[in-house]
Amino acid sequence: WIIVAVVGLLILRLAWMQLVRGPQYKKVAEENRIHQITEQAPRGNMYDRNGALLVTNRPSFAVAIIPAEYSYDSAKTVALANMIGILPETIEKMLKDGEESPYIPIIVKRDIDPVLQAKILERKDTLAGVVISAVPVRQYIYKDLAAHVLGFLGSINEEEYAKRKAQGYKPTDFIGKDGLELEWEDVLRGIDGGLQVEVNAFGEEVQRIGEKKAISGKGLILTLDGNLQKAAQEALMQQIEISRNTGQPAKGGSAIVLDVHTGGVLAMVSSPAFDPNLFASGISSKNWGDLINHPDHPLTNKGIQSTYPPGSVFKIITTAAALDMGYVTKEEVFEDKGFYILGGWKFYGWKTEGLGKLTIVDALAWSSDPVFYELGRRMGIDNLASYALTFGLGKKSGILLQGEEEGLVPTEGWKQKNYEQPWYPGETIIAAIGQGYYLTTPLQQALLLMAVANDGVIYRPMLVEKIVDDNGSMVRSYQSEVAHRIYLKTETWDIIKSGLVAVTTKGTGAGVFQGVTPTVAGKSGSAETGIGTVHSWFACYAPAQNPEIAIAVLVEEGGEGSTAAAPVVRKIVEAYFGAKEKLNSGGA
Repeated sequence: WIIVAVVGLLILRLAWMQLVRGPQYKKVAEENRIHQITEQAPRGNMYDRNGALLVTNRPSFAVAIIPAEYSYDSAKTVALANMIGILPETIEKMLKDGEESPYIPIIVKRDIDPVLQAKILERKDTLAGVVISAVPVRQYIYKDLAAHVLGFLGSINEEEYAKRKAQGYKPTDFIGKDGLELEWEDVLRGIDGGLQVEVNAFGEEVQRIGEKKAISGKGLILTLDGNLQKAAQEALMQQIEISRNTGQPAKGGSAIVLDVHTGGVLAMVSSPAFDPNLFASGISSKNWGDLINHPDHPLTNKGIQSTYPPGSVFKIITTAAALDMGYVTKEEVFEDKGFYILGGWKFYGWKTEGLGKLTIVDALAWSSDPVFYELGRRMGIDNLASYALTFGLGKKSGILLQGEEEGLVPTEGWKQKNYEQPWYPGETIIAAIGQGYYLTTPLQQALLLMAVANDGVIYRPMLVEKIVDDNGSMVRSYQSEVAHRIYLKTETWDIIKSGLVAVTTKGTGAGVFQGVTPTVAGKSGSAETGIGTVHSWFACYAPAQNPEIAIAVLVEEGGEGSTAAAPVVRKIVEAYFGAKEKLNSGGA
């Protein structure tokens, strides 16, 4: 009976192991014998509007760990960490994050050089579970060119992983963190592939059982013109250096060029810039510290994420409001004595000896502060604010980039709510020349000039024209979208346009734009910062008679608008129309 009982127990145990637990043991055996080697899919490329490649991928190798084969020996982890130059705790956290998929390699060091690759391979016997994987690395061809638009990649964080885990993301994946890389992550990211490899007891490959090809992400054709972007960036950087050499702080700036017929962003420059390649394989703590501690904030897109007093560019809105509401006519003549008196207080213009007798067109051409002080007094702050909002100030443009600021359009109610103080008449006349509480972004200034060029039509700024597959075939295209319309009388638009043409032909910008073809219609601005420095503005559209582009340039604390920002605009205009003329004449 003892023998029968023992045999019976053995039979029951065998039945349990083979019939009940058999499938599980088979799976474990298969996983020990078969390795899954992930092939990371390349992200989609980005091209400029002319087909020039801006962002692509390059091949590289990475150190990875297969958790199921790793010994989790602390001494071994320390040795590996020292070899690849990271902290042991970092490796341990990565291994913990990868516990759910023990046979999927976890990348612990990207973009390794051949020397480190050789060291890892030489120690293959003592580094069980440590492998070398081929991984594509993002490459930004022209380094800092359009960096704030293109964006950069970074390690996926816990919140992002939780949200995207179901889409096949892994804890050590890289993901778009800013710019177009972030906004178009779902389009740019491909589908990973991989190999099923049978290995022997020593971990050596015996045969390949199955293969799934990685599918590349889709590409983007942008509205950006790479050559114009480069010309605008170089012009802005040169002017910043010139301003510094003349004693101005010139902390940076922005230059934006828009297609007035579509809203397409042809160029968007923010200075200082940064090289997104620093992030492609994981940014070092030193490089990260240099960027975030830089006093001029190179990671900030000053075109949309920084706000400034609009300065005299705002006089376009004051003119539109006064004409439309009947507070001024084209024929009225003002006397600019160099100052304006309100309630016993004297407010000076930029030319203290005065500009003499001026019509509204002349006032725009010569940027007469006293004339616009008077118009502000006539209208009142809330009427002025109503037109500012109509022109798109105080709200986001809708461009598909993170972090866009709204700016600020002040009213009597706004001040009472935020400061618990009444609005003073002197604040109204200051607001009428774009000072005081008003804040705008360079993009809003460019859209303001687009509105004038289009008789009130403002298109939503767009950065992507098409989505294409890896063969270049179009998957989807995007059309221009009217954001809103401003309804003014034709005569009002004509008066404003006459004033803006007069700026560059006989007024404050005539010296800078002398000899430029075609004629530019624009407005300079010198916005006081309150700390003794001045932001330099110039915004325009061109050609004056048949507009194609709108431009806004800001030189942060760069000096007067006509001496700092205007020369940058001239170079951008020459680059755009020079390239167009060359193309029309059959040049390369």
